Parts: sequence; structure tokens; C-alpha cells
Amino acid sequence: MHSKFFFANRVNFKKKPFFHLQNFNELSLISGENLMRIYSFYLVALLGSACLLQSCARNGSDVWEDTKSAGRHMNRGVRALGGKHGDSRQIHSKNDFECVDDEYSHQEGGFQDCDYSRADFIPLQDQANNEFAMADILARQPRETPGEIGSSIPSIESFQDPCMIPQLAAIFKTIYFDYDSSMIKGQANLQTIHQIADFMRRHPNVYIFIEGHTDERGPQAYNLALGSRRSNAVRNLLISEDVNPDNLFTISYGKERPVVLEKHEEGWSRNRRVEFKIYER
Repeated sequence: MHSKFFFANRVNFKKKPFFHLQNFNELSLISGENLMRIYSFYLVALLGSACLLQSCARNGSDVWEDTKSAGRHMNRGVRALGGKHGDSRQIHSKNDFECVDDEYSHQEGGFQDCDYSRADFIPLQDQANNEFAMADILARQPRETPGEIGSSIPSIESFQDPCMIPQLAAIFKTIYFDYDSSMIKGQANLQTIHQIADFMRRHPNVYIFIEGHTDERGPQAYNLALGSRRSNAVRNLLISEDVNPDNLFTISYGKERPVVLEKHEEGWSRNRRVEFKIYER
């Protein structure tokens, strides 16, 4: 009888929660493992409360800004996957810069008072009010690519240096540029453009390669881009004088082919140039 009662008491005691104490004497019945569980429970509760308070410190506007940013980048990613990155056009100066993202615009849906300094816009030195250094996107590209399979025009290796032909050397003169510029300046350069345009109009079966060069200063990638801008500036000016775009090709060598190896201003000025190679079909 006594043993059954004692067994029942033991069963009832085990049904109590491990953290429930009726009196101090029961503390001795709790094992070290149960004490660790009690401490862990309260520690987790405290940490959870701290995290909740920290997350509540963000106001509604912060959450809304993050939501807009996430949506904006997701939309851009979807457009990029579809091959649509937005319309492009050349920018000649800071005043031409238009923001299409409302986070840079002070007027919703508009392009007024745009803070271009916050956008990724770095103006090139000779872009402002420059009609002779326009990007090649403004001019039609030739129909054929020299040297390609099926093209009637050979690669540039088959083009000749006009300086080696006496009657052409006086027409296809070298065009020189200022430092870090693709603007065609000076009466001599413009006169050369006029002479070449006149020759090309009278000889529709002649094709020319316009070669852009730079001096040795600056990174290779930048000089290749600058040489391309110089050759394209000459091409666009020839097209503006009614030369057939299909007869004009461009190439940039950057700083790879200097004519003067000495490192001084006079030598650098002679290396900043555009030269020509011709081919008659």
C-alpha cells in the first residue's frame, strides 16, 4: 500500500514541468541537465526580445525605400534579360544629362533639376558643343566588313598607304589632335577633310580605312577608345560632306604605333593623329 502511494507520487512529480518548483526543497530533485535547459530557455527569450526591439527601430520609410530599391533592380534585371537596357543618346555636356530614375529627379515622372553628380556621368574633355567629335552611332555603318567571308572588300592588309603614291600624298594628309581630344581643329585639318571628301565623291570605287592613334600616355584601354573617337570624328565629318558611308571604315591602334619614340611634347603631338589607308576596287 505504501509502495503504491510512493510510486504514484513519483509519477505525479514527473508530470510537472521541469521549470516548475513548488518549494525550495524540490530544487535538489532537478538535475544539472534540467538547470541548463532553464538557463537556455531564458537566454533564448532575452535574445529574441533584443532582436525584436532592434528590428522595430527601423521606421516605415526605411522599409519602403528598401522595397522600392529591390523592385527597381528586379525590373532592370528583367529588362536586361529581354535585351532592353533603355534608349541611348550622346551627351555633349552636363546640361544635356537627363535622369530617368526618380531617385535622382526632384519632379516625379520628369527630368527637371537633375542631380547628375549622383549618377554615373563623367564628361569627356572635348564633348561640349563639339560637332566634329560625335559618336559613330550618329552615322550609318558600312554595309560590308572588310575581310569577312562573302565581303567584296579585302582586309586592311590589302589597303595601301597613300603617302607612297605621289598623286595621293598631297590629298590624304595626316590629321593631328590636341591632347586628350577628338575634336578636329585648325584650318589645315579641315582643308585635308575637304580634299579627301572631294576625292572620294569623284572616285566611288575607292575605300579608305581611317586609323586613330594616340600618344603613349595613359592606360591602353583608354587610348584605344580615344583613338576610336578620333577616327570616328573624321569619318562622320566626311559623311557630312556627302561621302558614301559604305566606303569609310575605322580602326583604332591607340598608343601601339607611335611615329616618334622620344618622350617629349613635340613627339607626343605628332603621335596624336589620324592616318589613312586606301583600296580601289
